[in-house]
Amino acid sequence: MNTLIKLVFVLMIFPTTLIAQSQLSKKNYNYNIDLLHMSNDEVTVSFAPPKNNLKQGKFIIPKLVPGFYQAMNFGQYVSNLVATDKNGKKISTERLDQNSWIVHDLQHVKKISYKVADGWDSLEKDTHEAKSAGSMFIKDSVFVINYNSLVGYFEEIKDVPYQINVTKNKDFYASSALDYKQKDKNTDIVWAKNYRQLVDSPVLYCVPDTTWLKIGHTEVLVSFYNKKERQYSKKIAHEIENILKNQQAYLGGTLPVNKYAFLIYYESSNEQGFMGDGLEHSQSTVCLYRSGSMKFLPNALNRVASHEFFHIVTPLNIHSGEIQHYDFLNPVMSKHLWLYEGMTEYATIHMPIKQKMVSLEDFEKTLEEKIKGMKEFDDQLSFTEISKNAMARQDQYMNFYEKGPLLGLCLDIRLRELSGGKMGTQDLMLQLMKKYGEGKYFNDDDLFDEITKMTYPEIRTFFNNFIEGTQPVPIKEYLAKVGFTYDENTGKVNLILSPDSKQLALRKAWINQ
Repeated sequence: MNTLIKLVFVLMIFPTTLIAQSQLSKKNYNYNIDLLHMSNDEVTVSFAPPKNNLKQGKFIIPKLVPGFYQAMNFGQYVSNLVATDKNGKKISTERLDQNSWIVHDLQHVKKISYKVADGWDSLEKDTHEAKSAGSMFIKDSVFVINYNSLVGYFEEIKDVPYQINVTKNKDFYASSALDYKQKDKNTDIVWAKNYRQLVDSPVLYCVPDTTWLKIGHTEVLVSFYNKKERQYSKKIAHEIENILKNQQAYLGGTLPVNKYAFLIYYESSNEQGFMGDGLEHSQSTVCLYRSGSMKFLPNALNRVASHEFFHIVTPLNIHSGEIQHYDFLNPVMSKHLWLYEGMTEYATIHMPIKQKMVSLEDFEKTLEEKIKGMKEFDDQLSFTEISKNAMARQDQYMNFYEKGPLLGLCLDIRLRELSGGKMGTQDLMLQLMKKYGEGKYFNDDDLFDEITKMTYPEIRTFFNNFIEGTQPVPIKEYLAKVGFTYDENTGKVNLILSPDSKQLALRKAWINQ
C-alpha cells in the first residue's frame, strides 16, 4: 500500500515537472553543437530561439570579447545560416555584416542552423594573431571551444539562459569551469545563466588527461592536451599548486572562487624556444603553447598561470559597468586597464617576492625588464585615455604590462608610506572586492574618488599625476623610499648598501624582506 501511494504521488508530480521544464526551455536559447559529424572541417550548429512575438530580430556573433582589445570578428567563421518554421519551411534572413544577420518573422522561427569553421588549425600559422579567444576543431582528436565563435544571441532577447547540447566522441571529456552532464555516451548537456557566462566559460574536449587540486575551498581542474604526450597534467598541476597556495596566502588566506579550470593545449614543433597565447576568464584560463621541447612548459605556465589566475580579483570581482554590461558587437571601453591589466601584472611580480618564492636579485631583474619595456612606448600619453581608446591605440596597449605594474608598485609603496606600513595594494584590492563583489560594478568616472575615500587624499593626487595625467612614473624616487637604487643610465636596480631605519621598515612592510 505504501509503495502504491508513492507511485501515485510520483505520477502526479512528474507531469508538473515536465510542464515546468518545457516552459523553462521555451524561454531559453536551446543549442545543438555537433562535434562528431564534421564535414570540410566545419561544425554544424543549430538552435531554437526563445519564444517571442518579434516580427524580426538581429542575430549577433561577437566582434570581440572581454580581455582582447582588437576586433576579432568571429562571425567570419559562420556560413550557410538558415532559419525554418515548424514545418521546415525557410524563413527569410539577410546578412548585415561580418557579425550580424536579420532574421525575419522571428516569432515563427522554430530552428536556425549554420556551419562554423575553426579559427585556427595550427599555432604555427599567423602566430602574430591571438588564438586563445577562438576555436579549433580536429575531428576525433581535440576541440578547443570558445562559445563566442559558435554561439550567438538576438539583440532583442538578452540575459536569458542557454542550454547547450553537445554531440561528441564517446571517449571525450569536457574540461570546463561549467558543469557538463552526460545525457548518453555521445551527448553532453550544459547550462549557462546568460550569454556572458557561456562566453566566459571555454571548454576543452578530448580524451582526458586531467588532474584535480583542492586549494582551501577551491577545486582546481588542470586539463592538458598534446597529440603525443599523455598523463602530463599531473606534472603541470604540481607546479600550479605551489603558485596557487602562495596566491591564497597573498590574497588573505582565501581564493575568491569555488572552482577554476586551467585548459592547456600544447603543440609540438621543430622550432627553438616557445610561443604562447592565453586568455583569462572568470573561472578558467585557456593556455596555448607551441615549442620544440616540453621542458619549457612548466616555467612558461608558472608566469601565465599566476597572471591569469590573479584576474579572479579584477575584472571578475572588481570592474566597471562597461564590463558588467559588455556589448559584444560595439563595446564601450573602460578607462581602467591600469587596474585590470596593470595591477594584475603587478600582483604577479609582487607576490613571488613577498612570499619568498624568488630571490631579491631575480626581483630586481624583473623590475629592470619592466622599466626597459616601458621606455619602448610613448610616455606622454594618459593611461586612462589609452584605455578608453584601446582598440585604436594597439601600438600602446602592451604598455599596460610594462608601465602598468610599475604604477602599481609606486601606488603600493605610497599607500604603505601614508599608512605607516599597515596598508598596501593587497589591502586595497580586498576592500574593493568587498565593495564591488561579483554581480556589482563601479561607475567608470567614480573609481578614483571611491579609492581616495577608502585611503588618503594624497592618493587622488597620485591618480591625477600619473594615471590620468602624463607625469613620468616616479620609479627612482619611490624605490629609494624602500631602500633600492635605480640608475637611469645603466637601467640597474640594486639594494642601498646602508638603508636607514625608515627605509628598512617600509621595505619590510612592502616585500617582507
